[in-house]
Amino acid sequence: MRDELRELADLFYVKIMEPSSGININWIRREFMRLGIRDENVDNLYIINAPVSREVWYYIFVKLHENKKLHLFLNSLLDKLGGVELGILKNRLDALGMYYDGIFREKTFNIAVLVSGRGTNLQAIIDAVENGDIRGKIVAVISNKKDAYALERARKHGIEAFYVPPKKGESRENYDRRIAEIIDPLNVNLIVLAGYLRILSPWFVERYKGKIINIHPSLLPAFAGLYGERVHREVIEYGCKVTGCTVHFVDEEVDHGPIILQKCVEVRDDDTPETLAARVLEKEHECLVEAIRLISEGAIEISGRRVIRKG
Repeated sequence: MRDELRELADLFYVKIMEPSSGININWIRREFMRLGIRDENVDNLYIINAPVSREVWYYIFVKLHENKKLHLFLNSLLDKLGGVELGILKNRLDALGMYYDGIFREKTFNIAVLVSGRGTNLQAIIDAVENGDIRGKIVAVISNKKDAYALERARKHGIEAFYVPPKKGESRENYDRRIAEIIDPLNVNLIVLAGYLRILSPWFVERYKGKIINIHPSLLPAFAGLYGERVHREVIEYGCKVTGCTVHFVDEEVDHGPIILQKCVEVRDDDTPETLAARVLEKEHECLVEAIRLISEGAIEISGRRVIRKG
């Protein structure tokens, strides 16, 4: 993302250095004020009427991107400069959460969440979307359990909630095809398994390869294949001193895909499965939100079994 941001800044910097551009620190400060961004560095540069160096220009792009206002600023630049040829960068805007169709627009990162229970991890994602920590939108919450409280959480926040009951004798693939019928029209970028107590079919995993993540309440590969309090009971009985949670991409094997993030939790001498589960759950919320944010920003890439952060 940093490379794309600098390249985009450089493209426009060539244009603003033309004598007729009319772009100076005064104009930039007015744009910041119009967009509701207060920045002490920009204010100080305005006071001394500083020239807009290349590094100052890049700093401005970074602040605008952090405030999710870069696309609005770029449209003002287009109006001021009379247009600019994006060239190859037009195809690289995705990493910045934007696209260009004559004007710059924010790209929506669409998320579908599959869940079977209370949905506390779902709530963490909802909160992160609403407070801007995740630049995206939850477009569907889907459950195989009619009484899953996660469905109610979704409805309370105006999110489409779907109960998809398994049919007697139905194959996993056929069930998953019915899930796909909901997901496909929604242009989903990421499918999150947040306490989803079904094993996905190979057909589903292949169809959305690299677009499904799962949260597991242990430090994988330890205690793979277990779920709920059984995980924490096994951790305690084994005598582990440290446990935690893992967010990983989903492949054809259970709890096996490339690991995106892990967070650790100390196992205390007086822990019960319930007390340990509660502390691990807090880390699950943090880990899942951070992983979704990284994916939505195009900040990671998969190399073999390793998930590497860019930049």
